[in-house]
Amino acid sequence: MMILTRKYVQFNDLVIDNYDMLESADLSGNFKTATTDYSFGHGSYAAFKSKQQFSAEQSLSMSLKLDTRKFSCDQQKFYKDYLFKNIMSPGKLWAIEGEQLLWTNAFVNDFSETYSTERHFVSIDIDFVLYEGLWHKADSKKVFLQPYSICDFAEQLGFQEAEECDECCLSCSKPKQPCAKCLSDCEFLTAENSFCELKKDVALNFYGQCGDTYRIIYNCEAGAKIWGADKMLGHKICKKESCRDLIVGQFYSDTIIDSEDITITIIGTVVDPVITLNGNTMQILGEYNGTLTLTANGEIYYQEEGCCGELTYIDINKLIIPEGNTFGFSVHQGMNGIIVETNDCCDMTCVYVKVDSVTI
Repeated sequence: MMILTRKYVQFNDLVIDNYDMLESADLSGNFKTATTDYSFGHGSYAAFKSKQQFSAEQSLSMSLKLDTRKFSCDQQKFYKDYLFKNIMSPGKLWAIEGEQLLWTNAFVNDFSETYSTERHFVSIDIDFVLYEGLWHKADSKKVFLQPYSICDFAEQLGFQEAEECDECCLSCSKPKQPCAKCLSDCEFLTAENSFCELKKDVALNFYGQCGDTYRIIYNCEAGAKIWGADKMLGHKICKKESCRDLIVGQFYSDTIIDSEDITITIIGTVVDPVITLNGNTMQILGEYNGTLTLTANGEIYYQEEGCCGELTYIDINKLIIPEGNTFGFSVHQGMNGIIVETNDCCDMTCVYVKVDSVTI
């Protein structure tokens, strides 16, 4: 059965490894649309700038309860240092919703520690600012999962005593079970440990009650090495026949918020290519035989075909926006259409569309 509860699982390297650790979490957000009351009429006027409202920054209040009984004596000394080391730095906040792994950029702007007389528990409330106002659907080929036990944290960051003093540990309780040795990130950057391969099996583990879970590692270079660079470029659409000069096709996107973070990559031979995506057109002047890339912010890169082709930057003045069109492309949830006029009828050419799928 699909579980749709959004469960927060990691911030920076701080892994939230079971339900008992996360006591509560409240996410709140709003939209930027303002209203003005009608002077002589019912209701208000709302100035919508597009068919979707723009999301403002979000806030997340989270209450954590830390059980130190699972730690050894040495580890108990450093766990709060480890926690504060993570919440002091801005970074990625991760959540899972069903089988979909999500992330957003966040920072902690407030925290409070509740005084407790419980010997082995520490409670802390943390308030996050999710300043983008949206969540990214993780690229499963760039995300890797390392089997994780909370007792690995001290070895991971190299905590050690500044001054040796062991007497203070005589009253510590023994950990419930011995801790496994921490393994390096690189050992888990394999196809078998990618979220792409594991998501159906792993999703239920993230919702499990047990203490052992996974640490999320995000590494696009490893993804490209494993799957191949072309597999990282997004939706692929090619000419039906090499003798034609048009690439025409559709692709599906699961983005919920209309996404403008789109990278277009053309591999093959083109002359003054004209790109039309969902009715909006832009053109790149010049002759190219290799890999031509147009990013969301208007940067254009070209690498000539062959192993020795150098990556060169194409002047922005070669990007032409025909009258009646706008800069940039937009992709919506559902089917999207793309047309590329290659102006070449000799070689097979393909276009790749990479979309950053986003939601709230």
